[in-house]
Amino acid sequence: MATEVQKVIETARLSAGMILANGGETYRAEETAGRIGQAFDCEMDIIALPTGLTMTVARGGESASSIARVGSRTVDLTRLEAVNAVSRALTAHTMTLDEALSSLKNIAAIKTPDGWRSVLASGGSAGMFAVMFGGGWFEFLVAGLVSAVIQALLLVLPDQGGAPLGCLLGGFLAAALGLTAATLCGRGNVSLIVVSIIMPQLPGLAFTNGIRDSMHGDMVSGVARVTDAVMRAAVLAGGAGIAIWCYLRMGGAATWLI
Repeated sequence: MATEVQKVIETARLSAGMILANGGETYRAEETAGRIGQAFDCEMDIIALPTGLTMTVARGGESASSIARVGSRTVDLTRLEAVNAVSRALTAHTMTLDEALSSLKNIAAIKTPDGWRSVLASGGSAGMFAVMFGGGWFEFLVAGLVSAVIQALLLVLPDQGGAPLGCLLGGFLAAALGLTAATLCGRGNVSLIVVSIIMPQLPGLAFTNGIRDSMHGDMVSGVARVTDAVMRAAVLAGGAGIAIWCYLRMGGAATWLI
């Protein structure tokens, strides 16, 4: 039978790990784990990084330690809110540790939305970006359709852990398909279309979280997140640049890029 201290550290580890894995800030993961420990009169020592965390909990003469690796990372605000609801219930003592552990395991087991929903969301957001940037119905349709196609292709790619292949392919297809559509139809603002397609792929939340972590004093996590976001953006731009270079080398008109 697990002791209460062991249950506290397991609950804190699951909560903090899911926060890191689903788009939460590093300091928020540490704060959540710390509050759970305080709610049960435990002393917590926590070090969280974007890729993992380590913690030690002690109460009286009893102590326990735990190390967790955060593998694949995504953005799931629904899951974050569910974890926050459990931590608030624990600190308010309206939920027991056993209930919290069961709830957290259920949250971790929640399946991500069907792929077609992310395809529709990607297409819709790119289309709206085109409208926001001053494009017409043609730019709206092309940006939306191309973005949806790219998202569908990325879904069938093997998991890259947040990477290079997906970003490179996304940037390349954004420029290549945008140029192809404008060239075949003889109309459209290619620059606006390409930018609109790339916008949903940019790691804006990761960059923001990096800034927030840095402002909170977590310089290692902050610099790591910002560097990761900048590298993804650079790879996206590189993919688009390769497509444009290939287009020009094949005799494409540079006027389409204006």
